[in-house]
Parts: sequence; structure tokens; C-alpha cells
Amino acid sequence: MKKVSIILAGIFAATMLHAATNIYVVNMSEVYSNYYKAKEAAAQIKTSVDATNAELEKMNKERQDLMKKIRDVQTKAQNPALAEDAKRKIVETEAQPLLVQIRQIEQNMENMRRTTAQKLQENAAGIRKVHMQEISEIIKTVAKEKNADFIVEKSVCYFSKPEVDITQDVIKAVNATAPAAK
Repeated sequence: MKKVSIILAGIFAATMLHAATNIYVVNMSEVYSNYYKAKEAAAQIKTSVDATNAELEKMNKERQDLMKKIRDVQTKAQNPALAEDAKRKIVETEAQPLLVQIRQIEQNMENMRRTTAQKLQENAAGIRKVHMQEISEIIKTVAKEKNADFIVEKSVCYFSKPEVDITQDVIKAVNATAPAAK
């Protein structure tokens, strides 16, 4: 009886060793860059960046106009016909307030750049996380359809046969719910 059990265990082990393991690869970067929701999010982020840049450009133009006024005041203050007290009074009453305004605009511009960049990075990271979760769920569905044992990120493989790359299948699956093009 022991011999039969050992022989059966050996046959079972040999069968298990020769069972085909289905391993597929997917290029997540390519899937993400072709995901319609990721493209929509990128377009929204670009719109936000463009709006911020337009506002910064407007603020910069205002700053440039004030700089021109300061140069005009400096020219006025350099008039040799004016007494030193008059020159000092022109600088104090006309140039100083302009300098304060310029510094305030520059500070506002820097704050806007910093806060906008931070908000956009946080939003993009959150959106990407949600999208990657959605893509992962779809990959699980594709894996079941293909009877896959493993799905591996293509970038971590040194070699894979082209026939085990399911990137295009996943791209089709993630975009299956995309709204019709307008």
C-alpha cells in the first residue's frame, strides 16, 4: 500500500510540475496614458494651469506697469533743477508706494504659484490613485477571461514574448465605457 501511495504522490507531483502556468504582462504606463479618464483629467489640469498662467501674466503686466511708473518717478527725481528736499519728497511720496505695490504683487504671484502647484500635485495624485484602482479591477477581469495565473508589470520583466502582452486588451477594456466621441 505504501508503494502505491508513493507512486501516486510522485505521479501527482510530476503532473503539478508540468501544469502550464499562465503569466501575462501589461504595460501600466501605456494603459494609463491611453485611459480616457486620464486624458480627461489631464485636460482639466491643463485648463487649470492655463487659467493660473493667465492670471500670473495679468499680475506680471501690472507689475511691469508699476516698474515703468517708478522709472518715470526716478527720471523726475533726477531733475537737476530740483532741490534735494524736493527730490527726497518725490521719492518718498511717489516711488515708495509703488515699490510697496510691486513687492505685494510679487509676493502674491509667488504665493499663487506655490499654492496652485501644490493643489494640482495633490489633485493629480488623488486622481491617478483612483484611476489606477479602476484599471487594476479591469485587469483582474481580463485576467479571469484569459485564465491567467499572474499578471506582471511589463517594466519589471527582462523578457516576455509578444503574445503574452495583454496591454492592448486592457486598453480596450478600460475604454469600453468611454462616452462616444463628439
